[in-house]
Amino acid sequence: MSISAFIPDPTNDFERQYNVPVAAEAFFAECWEPAAEALGLKWVPLFSTGIDVMREDLPAVLDELARLKQWALSQGGEERTAKLASRIELLLTELPKALQRDGVVVYIG
Repeated sequence: MSISAFIPDPTNDFERQYNVPVAAEAFFAECWEPAAEALGLKWVPLFSTGIDVMREDLPAVLDELARLKQWALSQGGEERTAKLASRIELLLTELPKALQRDGVVVYIG
């Protein structure tokens, strides 16, 4: 199984097509979760079980993702941490685009 971000109740073509890959569940458990725990993150660990993200949540989620990306980049050039950083960058770029409409919810899980 995989973890991804999508809009469960889309109202337009952009929202219907919105799907951002986060990680395979095994990779999330191996790489994302230990780093999130070490950093004391609250939002990121919930991606594995699933979480609704709304516009008002965006600053906190983006802050955690930025901290996680910084951690990944500080770990050296290992392929796994580079993959982690690239997926985080994708979320950092794409989440704000999805949360433009009032009341829209992005599900990550």
